[in-house]
Amino acid sequence: MSNESKPLAGPIQKTCDLFRLLAGHELLGLAPGEIAKGLDVAPSWVSVNLPALAPTGYVEQVPGTNRWRLGVQFVRIATTVTTNLNKHRQQLDDLSARYAVPLN
Repeated sequence: MSNESKPLAGPIQKTCDLFRLLAGHELLGLAPGEIAKGLDVAPSWVSVNLPALAPTGYVEQVPGTNRWRLGVQFVRIATTVTTNLNKHRQQLDDLSARYAVPLN
C-alpha cells in the first residue's frame, strides 16, 4: 500500500470542508449563506446537503433558527478522542516520572 495520499472524491472533500468551516461556531452556528460563501458552493448545495447530513448527527440545525452547527455525534467523537489522549498523556507522565528517578 502506498503512502501517497490520494485526492478525496469531490463530495467527500466538500463535506470535510463543511466540518472544518462549522468548527468554532458551536453555539450560534452559521447561516446557509455564510456556509455557501465559506465553501464556495451554490446555496442549493447547502439546502440539499445539510438536511441530508442531519440524521447522521454530524450537523444539526440550531433550534429556532435557520443556522447550522456541528452535531452531537461529531462532538462526541471529538470528546472521546480528547479523553483518550488525556488518559494516555497521564500514563506517559507517570512512566516519565518513574524513569526520572536517578540510579545510584
